[in-house]
Amino acid sequence: MLDRLLLSILNIKGFGPKFLFRYKDYLIEAENSCETVLEAISFVFEKTNRIQKVALEEINEGINVANKILEDCSSYNIEVLNFLSQDYPQQVAEVTELWPLLYAVGNHKLLNRYSVGIIGTRTPDQVGMKISNRIGEYCTEEEVNLILNQQKGVTIEVLKEFDGTFVGVAASSLDQLYTPDHDIHSATMKCVVSPFPPTVTYDEYRYIEACKVVASLSNRLVLVQDAPTDDTRFVLSYFSRMERILGVILPVNNTLNHPKNAGNRLLIEKGKDGMISYCKAKDVNNKTFKCTIKVLENKNDFPQFFLEEELPF
Repeated sequence: MLDRLLLSILNIKGFGPKFLFRYKDYLIEAENSCETVLEAISFVFEKTNRIQKVALEEINEGINVANKILEDCSSYNIEVLNFLSQDYPQQVAEVTELWPLLYAVGNHKLLNRYSVGIIGTRTPDQVGMKISNRIGEYCTEEEVNLILNQQKGVTIEVLKEFDGTFVGVAASSLDQLYTPDHDIHSATMKCVVSPFPPTVTYDEYRYIEACKVVASLSNRLVLVQDAPTDDTRFVLSYFSRMERILGVILPVNNTLNHPKNAGNRLLIEKGKDGMISYCKAKDVNNKTFKCTIKVLENKNDFPQFFLEEELPF
């Protein structure tokens, strides 16, 4: 009943994720003590002094919307993961309260593995492609679980040489990408996750939201190559505010000043100030910046960065 309860409240005007995270203890109590969703919602609203502020018609409408979402998820074999479930990714729960529910297809157990995110331009040059290929090879050998945006360029080049487990992050709902009988539903080496319920199509806002999911799922993150552009800055904007480690690929000497490497060069040469300039976001500043930047000069630096153990640089 918990999925239905959370979705119902989210679809009542005036209630959002903050309410659910704030009153999670009441939600758990309601699930354990109430027999119907309506009863559970009434219980939570009584406990939080909201019961007089919401009409019964609004509550019933929220329940109807929730029922439709869960029916669609069932039809498309989409797994619903709520933030009170053991299957909800803990690395997300540690850093954000944006998504009370996530939606997944494939092996959702991969969401709770130690993971490294890989980001970069959609249009890498030959050197960027080669580095992406090497990362794919290395992470296959070392069995590193990857987090990847579903976009062209660096992501595709990594996957060309990668034969391990990974999580793809979608910028639309999963029913827009996979039919109910798609092979993804029986996959053991892959998971695709989305913060959006069924029927949500791609747009720029949803792309930015997906970038936040990439950042949150990544215990560590690698910037392969970028100018900088919107291909990476939204992920970096969110990741930079976490106490996690960002690895920046050092361009080879004869390409250091190439336009496609301008983002890498900015972070390598200017560190925190470079990140603030790169992201161009009001909420990335001297007070909010928390990540540690490590320069990855060559493949010899990979073991110290990609593996879960903390090793000195």
